Amino acid sequence: MLPLRFVRFLLASSCLPLSSSALAASAPAAHTNLLVIVADDLGYADLGIHGGREVPTPHLDALARAGTRFTSGYVSAPYCSPSRAGFLTGRYQTKFGHEFNPHVGEEATLGLPLGERTLADHLRAAGYATGLIGKWHQGFSPAHHPQSRGFDDYFGFLVGAHNFTLRRDGAPKFGTANSQNLIYRGRAVQPLDGFATTVFTDEAIAFTGRHAAKPWFLYLAYNAVHTPLEIDPAVAARVPAAVTDPARRGYLALLLGLDDSIGRLRAHLEKTNRANDTLIVFLSDNGGAGRKPFFAYNTGVNTPFRGDKGQVLEGGIRVPFFAAWPGRIPAGRTFDQPVIALDVLPTALAAAGAPSPAGLDGVNLLPFLTATSGPAATPHADLFWRFGPQRAVRRGRWKLADWRDFETKTQSGWQLFDLATDPGETRDLATQHPTLVRDLAAAWEKWNAANAAPVWRGTPSEDPAGHPPGTPKSSTKK
Repeated sequence: MLPLRFVRFLLASSCLPLSSSALAASAPAAHTNLLVIVADDLGYADLGIHGGREVPTPHLDALARAGTRFTSGYVSAPYCSPSRAGFLTGRYQTKFGHEFNPHVGEEATLGLPLGERTLADHLRAAGYATGLIGKWHQGFSPAHHPQSRGFDDYFGFLVGAHNFTLRRDGAPKFGTANSQNLIYRGRAVQPLDGFATTVFTDEAIAFTGRHAAKPWFLYLAYNAVHTPLEIDPAVAARVPAAVTDPARRGYLALLLGLDDSIGRLRAHLEKTNRANDTLIVFLSDNGGAGRKPFFAYNTGVNTPFRGDKGQVLEGGIRVPFFAAWPGRIPAGRTFDQPVIALDVLPTALAAAGAPSPAGLDGVNLLPFLTATSGPAATPHADLFWRFGPQRAVRRGRWKLADWRDFETKTQSGWQLFDLATDPGETRDLATQHPTLVRDLAAAWEKWNAANAAPVWRGTPSEDPAGHPPGTPKSSTKK
């Protein structure tokens, strides 16, 4: 009789016919660990694997080559908190009103709605030890705390940004919300000294040691390379002297530290013989913030894509995205069909041999990643976005977008781009393909009909109209 985990995996993968060899390669290990690493505001073009040359990123590049690199890997929102809400639930966050960063409104209602179950909830129910290290940004009340949302262990900060230079005496702190700008271990404030990227990596290594006897899931949410652009003295000498812009120097220093940490963590998994039993997913929560002026401007470079964090242009939503699992996912591959961070949850559950809940928008990617022959199948017919007045839909090579120009403070209206020939979205083809525009717009409207009004309002830069398209003002929560 087949093991129960293998049966569940076959059922989860039954949407795609596979060869017997592919199914064997996809079978989950008896003790599969899951590591999801999320960078913050990482520019697509700043990695060596994507053409970046200002500083080397050998460890991130090696991770990308160790498995599959998604060349059309997306997030479901161009901003930190809604993007993470989508990944954590496997559902478009607009379906449950988590459209903006949780900064405007009553604390009891700000954050991932309490009726939503997270990846940590599902995996803890399946017998996993679950941990979050780093940035949460899914709410601040006790009910929204990570340990109320499926995570056994928590070490990090609750808000959207944090200083990197940590001081036991509590000074200086980044931003104005000093009462919340703290590092927590569990629910208690943890005074400590160090540099955040290094400290979070130390904690990640310690987490894997504490839970060596059972399968574990770790969500490692670095705040690098988000502002403030502080420089760790340990890497300062490695920033090229030719880079004279202080902001860019800070960004590159954070990137160097992030890359070092990825290398140190993977080396630890190898040393402890856990590498072959660990599925690693790496992605950024949105594109780089390379636009001036912008409150989170970090100099991130998103070329060849147009746009930045906060926009539904490719630069805001197409991100570095890799998956590696030695012996299960072949190394050195690229996958060009569109995928989205919503796929992480069902993929992780399939790898763990745990059932996926109904109503997900993400799909299990393992059958696509382990297929050994035939043309690459398409996990999604369409992908959709809504962020305040901005909206977009991608179908194959085509993308229809109504995006916001933050310099002119205007909306573009529906524009059609052929991403196969114009990944930089420079040529609007809407007038040349009116039928396609009507079809894609109709698909977006049908999808949007299932969305909810925002539970809280966005800031003026996120939501200048005060309500998303297709949502009556009267239904928008004030």
